[in-house]
Amino acid sequence: MQPAATPRPHERLQRRVVLYWLLADGLSSLVVSALAWFVGRPLLAKYWEAWSPTWENVLLGACLGLVALAVLTPPLAYARWRFGFLGDLLLMRYGILFVEERAVPVRRMQHVDLVRGPIERLFGLATLVVFTAGNEGSAFRVPGLAASRAQELRDFIVEARGDGRL
Repeated sequence: MQPAATPRPHERLQRRVVLYWLLADGLSSLVVSALAWFVGRPLLAKYWEAWSPTWENVLLGACLGLVALAVLTPPLAYARWRFGFLGDLLLMRYGILFVEERAVPVRRMQHVDLVRGPIERLFGLATLVVFTAGNEGSAFRVPGLAASRAQELRDFIVEARGDGRL
């Protein structure tokens, strides 16, 4: 007899998290690619005797691949991200190639933070950061939440733990 399967989480992140991820990851990948191409390439060409047009094409491919990943991964990550509460369990499912499913009991949650960087604030988003007891994955994030929903989740966890502190 097989054990009963844990229900899958059903709540989704805010759709605008895709645009936030595109902007944040896209800017990062463009900066790294620009540095590699406009700084790294001339230095390699000057100081590495084996530098050739083949290596230049490899570097160009790596830069374009990095930018392509920054554009392709946000919609795929959004499509997989799910979370929700089932009783005293926070259920999460996320990942693109390697899908991870987590069920974290509220009683193991040590404290909860809300993180809102400048770009997140621009999009009205927040990230819920939960720290748990234990070593493996002792902190996890639920990104792309509406700021009000992140506060609701934080308050729910605090109340469920019986701390009474916010």
